[in-house]
Amino acid sequence: MPSIPRSLILVTIGLASFTVSRTEATESCEAIKLFPLSAVRLSDGPFKAAQDVDLKYLLALDVDRFIAPYRTEAGLTPKKPKYPNWESSGLDGHMAGHYLTALAQMAATTGDAEMLRRLNYMVDEMAECQRANGNGYVGGTPHSRELWAEVAAGKLKVDNFSINGKWVPWYNLHKTFAGLRDAWLIAHNTQARDILIAFADWCDRLVANLTDEQIQTMLRCEQGGMNEVLADVSAITGNPKYLALAQRFSNQATLAPLLKHEDKLTGLHANTQIPKVIGYARIAELGGNPAWNDAAEFFWNAVVTHRSAAFGGNSVREHFNPSEDFSSMIETREGPETCNTYNMLRLSAQLFRHDPDPRYPAYYERALFNHILSSQHPVHGGFVYFTPIRPQHYRNYSQPTECFWCCVGTGIENHCKYGEFIYAHTNDALLVNLFIASELNWTARDLKLRQETAFPDEERTCLIFSLKKPQKLSLRLRAPAWVKTGGLAIRINGKPAKLSAATNGYVIIDREWFDGDRVEVDLPMTTTIEPLPDKSGYVAVLHGPIVLAAKTPTEHLTDLIANDGRMGHRTEGALLPLDRAPMLVGDVSQMAEQVITVKGKAMTFSAGKLIQPAAAKNLELVPFFRIHDSRYMIYWRSVTAEKYTALVNEIETQEKIRLALETRTIDQINPGEQQPEIEHAYAGEGSATGEFQGRHWRDSNQCFGYTLKNKPNTGGELIITYLAAEKNREFNLVVNDQFVATVALNGGEPDRFVDVTYPIPDAMVGADGLLKIEFLAKVGSRTHSIYGVRLLRTAQ
Repeated sequence: MPSIPRSLILVTIGLASFTVSRTEATESCEAIKLFPLSAVRLSDGPFKAAQDVDLKYLLALDVDRFIAPYRTEAGLTPKKPKYPNWESSGLDGHMAGHYLTALAQMAATTGDAEMLRRLNYMVDEMAECQRANGNGYVGGTPHSRELWAEVAAGKLKVDNFSINGKWVPWYNLHKTFAGLRDAWLIAHNTQARDILIAFADWCDRLVANLTDEQIQTMLRCEQGGMNEVLADVSAITGNPKYLALAQRFSNQATLAPLLKHEDKLTGLHANTQIPKVIGYARIAELGGNPAWNDAAEFFWNAVVTHRSAAFGGNSVREHFNPSEDFSSMIETREGPETCNTYNMLRLSAQLFRHDPDPRYPAYYERALFNHILSSQHPVHGGFVYFTPIRPQHYRNYSQPTECFWCCVGTGIENHCKYGEFIYAHTNDALLVNLFIASELNWTARDLKLRQETAFPDEERTCLIFSLKKPQKLSLRLRAPAWVKTGGLAIRINGKPAKLSAATNGYVIIDREWFDGDRVEVDLPMTTTIEPLPDKSGYVAVLHGPIVLAAKTPTEHLTDLIANDGRMGHRTEGALLPLDRAPMLVGDVSQMAEQVITVKGKAMTFSAGKLIQPAAAKNLELVPFFRIHDSRYMIYWRSVTAEKYTALVNEIETQEKIRLALETRTIDQINPGEQQPEIEHAYAGEGSATGEFQGRHWRDSNQCFGYTLKNKPNTGGELIITYLAAEKNREFNLVVNDQFVATVALNGGEPDRFVDVTYPIPDAMVGADGLLKIEFLAKVGSRTHSIYGVRLLRTAQ
């Protein structure tokens, strides 16, 4: 066949040009690959700026301090003291794996020699620790020899976030496994590969004598993506025993309902589930049960469609809220967690390789631009844990030598791998998924592609080919749903291309390409109003895929930079009343038309015709990723003009009660949730947890308890929340070893929650101000399910 002249452009769009059926899609998807990070270099723009700031953050960290817990567990003397915060409170060593991954990614992304030097040194240190352990083990989990000996013997005391009293040990080890994997796959360090395989062999021997039932019991505790990384070891070695081990490490309690397409996620710890699901899909990809990939797809759709905010994040206080009720997300200071979105992006990329459905890059784009990019401070580089959507609240940021939360671990990874999803390919096709200034070097095709764009400030991009000789190639350009109807336009070497409707999400250009060929793409964006999934009346404003937000006053921002406290990642500044927050007033179906651009300011908008009260009319809406060190509006209550006053009065009444309680609160616990229980020194025997009506509970047939921090060191009131319908249970409530009350509800009431107040006299408070709260079941009975524990100042 003769070559196609440069003047003849074939542009095909339609289902038949990409996928015809699920079967054909699966077959074609086997060739879909993402480029290695080393093949993509970012150009100037917001993502390159974030990458540069992340590099400085990585340089501020010390390998020897990360390795200290590993040396301690191996019987070696640490070269420097370990870091504080989560690295010294039971999760010792988890950051080292994240750091190893980040070093590999940054070295590949930038070519920075110092990143590679640190990686090689860190791998050397891990190798020394593995040799000293003598059994293939390498980890920093405290008292690990005793722990893993008990596990191997089948002695298991498992709670949602602990095994034999140790904080999520498999989650901890997963970070090390993943770091070693990435040091091999990304940085090509052969010693890391050897350590990884020996580590996997240690894991295989450890659980060899455990029954499947015992392993499933162990997997009640958060385990990270152990199933995924063990599957990766199988792919690296070609040995199927590791794939079998990965399947044993796959939690069936989460998998079973997903296989039936049942959403049973409400109340579950969100970031415990997402890595498991990545593992299900990876195992299916490597020859496991293909239905597991279908389960992963169902999970992805349930979370993205029904459980996510506009910027792509999900969860309230780390847990999935009811999909039909986002009120807790609106009210809380602990909104979506960054780790969740990190893993949802990993899941999206995994599923995309199997099936290049345009929904995956659409979500990836939304979450990357709005959540991930916004989660790093653009100057000092600190990372965000929770992103509240509560009107007029704010975020705080980590500092390098003090804060070592999980979202710092994923945070140092997030901003050095922006190049991983911009492009993808088959043998004869190049896919452009994201509009980010960058250059691709496709060495196998001896082809370079430079993407020049200032998106989203400019609604266009330009692709420029660099070729040593002409070659035929199918260029597939994503045609986003947010582009104005009929607005997508493509010019090749200055000449317009005729386009048809893109039913598969991509415009396909088949032709012979020459050096210097230019593809200019116009991407005019539409402004939309997007409600929360529960249709509660709260809405976000978007321009194209970009979530817009408004800066509001900056008072009471007492903790913008987090300290090394156990819960330093949670903002403690005042919650401003919801009734005083700006609202969008009018017909919601016509609101988008009244969001107008501000002349002379890129991506800046006004909604003065909609905003009430009048004092807020001059607020400007800008991309959320550009708002830092400020309170903000990302979600707005929408209401018609006729109902505005009544709604404000209704919310004001509710807020007075809620904020009065907040003001009196000294300390509180949400039983059954990981962070508050760890923060308050949970201890118990015979205990169980669960969820009802969106709230978590804990009970026991023996005992459990917490330690509250009584900052004023005086008495007060203790409020315990029960389920009124429970009966035939009896327990004693004890505070600081002193009897307070015998509790035995009579039930018979509808399923509602009831708060019971117990006075705490000054004499009951110890000199240290701490309150040890214990729930002691009577013989043959259980405690009631405890839904909340709150210590209040005595009402004046």
